[in-house]
Amino acid sequence: MKNLLANSLLALLFLAALTFVYLTNTGVIRFGSPFIRSIDPGLPTEQMIVAFTRVNIVPMDREIVLENQTVIIRNGRIERIAPSGEVTVPEGAFIIDGTGKYLVPGLVDMHVHIEFENDMLLFVAIGVTGVRKRWGNTGRKIAFGLPDQLALRNNINAGELFGPTIYTAGPVMEGVPAFHPLAEVFVTPEEAANSVIWQKEQGYDFVKVYDNLSVEVYTAIMEAAQAQDIPVVGHVPFAVGLDGVLESGQQTIEHLAGYIEADAAQFILPEDQLDAYAAKTVDAGVWNCVTLVEYPMSKQTPEGYERLKDQHGMAYVSPGWKFFSPFIYYMTARSHTYPGEDYAVRMAALNDRMVQALQDAGAGILLGTDAAQAYNIPGFSIHQELQALVSAGLSPFEALEAGTRNAAAAMDKLEEFGTVQEGRRADLLLLDANPLEDVGNVEKIAGVILRGRWLSASDLNGLLEGLVESYRPGFLDRLWPFSLLAAAAFWFFRKKKAV
Repeated sequence: MKNLLANSLLALLFLAALTFVYLTNTGVIRFGSPFIRSIDPGLPTEQMIVAFTRVNIVPMDREIVLENQTVIIRNGRIERIAPSGEVTVPEGAFIIDGTGKYLVPGLVDMHVHIEFENDMLLFVAIGVTGVRKRWGNTGRKIAFGLPDQLALRNNINAGELFGPTIYTAGPVMEGVPAFHPLAEVFVTPEEAANSVIWQKEQGYDFVKVYDNLSVEVYTAIMEAAQAQDIPVVGHVPFAVGLDGVLESGQQTIEHLAGYIEADAAQFILPEDQLDAYAAKTVDAGVWNCVTLVEYPMSKQTPEGYERLKDQHGMAYVSPGWKFFSPFIYYMTARSHTYPGEDYAVRMAALNDRMVQALQDAGAGILLGTDAAQAYNIPGFSIHQELQALVSAGLSPFEALEAGTRNAAAAMDKLEEFGTVQEGRRADLLLLDANPLEDVGNVEKIAGVILRGRWLSASDLNGLLEGLVESYRPGFLDRLWPFSLLAAAAFWFFRKKKAV
């Protein structure tokens, strides 16, 4: 018996060693700080004043192109905008020639999950200068090594870390049964109200509600949130229903929850009442972050799945996330109860129909992707979402508005960002072509201004190349698993000699 146990332990040690050799040598497991920690987050001295000259502006406060303008940025804010012949560029300014180019507000992805710090570089490199984080990591999630979004937000705001401006919800507030083993479950109104107070004290920007909350607990959350002056965002709890959420004061609804049952790929609402509920949404002042690409992406045909794996942005995804993505994709696809292989096409059609109703009624629509789910790549998927909004019937201006002016309006921060106007935070994109003619032109990035810091396309590409290089395992990463093999070999030969 002892011999069997010893042989079993030896076999496990060999297996563990070989597994770690594979995982470290492919970069799935690595040690050291994330690459983004090596990027200087500060504003270079030569860029204390930045001037765009002869640039065309798409201000996004209205549908117009202001031609041949000069934009002066000082200390991270837009100081002056005027026709190029009417303004003098300050001495010592860092000058960017905008001839033939278009300056637009930086994009805000209104539904993301930052579970890897390096994802923040992907957002910025693709033109996303702000994000709304939908699940604040606490307790068990941080213990599993996931980042603390409050700390990330505060470090970025303090100029100590490179990344997009972050607005974050607290921990997801869920009922029974919980959708995820790490979700925080609330059964009584008292504990839910206390959590809202705690989240406000911690400094979270929003409270997020989820599917399985009871009516009593949801009501307690809404009452506590109103008393604490903290917005509530999230799903439509099944027990509450869309009517209850629209009457409650909830600020945003995610994924068209309450309108569409995504797992079954069908409308929850009677189809002859879609327009009526769109009008109710307008009356309630509720915004919808529609995340059009997420559900169709989550269950593709075999050919569609191959396209997901081969998409361009996968080159910048960490080896660890590449390794786990097929498993997460498979589990998500299996969770959908609709059995047909046309799930993606069917969901896209349902999404388009509901978005058309909301848009026609004048309801607020927000740009959001739900990155980073499996194959939903931070930053890169924002362009897929823009195209999906246009396919659903929005004009290029309206699609852009969902991720600029609307994003600021939904968070009551129109004086901060979302338009190219004097006094606004200098989060901007310089494009090589007019995005109002083709929303795909948003991908033609000549550079990004992030809180006043100019990053050319060459700079951004260099950072992405550095990120990819950082995924390559170093000598010590490759070496240490062999110590397990050496220990197993030593044990094996010692045991054999003893016999």
